[in-house]
Amino acid sequence: MRRLAVAVVSIALAAPAFSLAADAPAPVRHVVQTGPVSAAADEQIVATTVDFAPGSSLGFHTHPGEEAGVVVAGELNVEIQGQAPKAFKTGEGFIIPRGTVHRVWATGQTRVVSTYVVDKDKPLVTMKP
Repeated sequence: MRRLAVAVVSIALAAPAFSLAADAPAPVRHVVQTGPVSAAADEQIVATTVDFAPGSSLGFHTHPGEEAGVVVAGELNVEIQGQAPKAFKTGEGFIIPRGTVHRVWATGQTRVVSTYVVDKDKPLVTMKP
């Protein structure tokens, strides 16, 4: 009975955090610059900043090319589908290979600088179910 009471109290205390995260705004991506890839006429380089409010997230998605990112403020959680999530702190970087299904979220205010080398004329982000 004591374990059940502890579990119920734990869930009750955690519930507000889940509802706040559901109300969090989506991350905001700012395209800083785009340019051609000199060795591949059908690809482009896209330089961005992405700002995450506390609790904001982007569900499972892919990119039509590679993403190289650096957390410049805060902490970003990255989960590649089928793998354990990994937290990246300020100053740490990550690389997401072409077409890899992944999701990201932040628990606090976070800013990421990401550069993509992607196919031209395709959406930068394709959401997955």
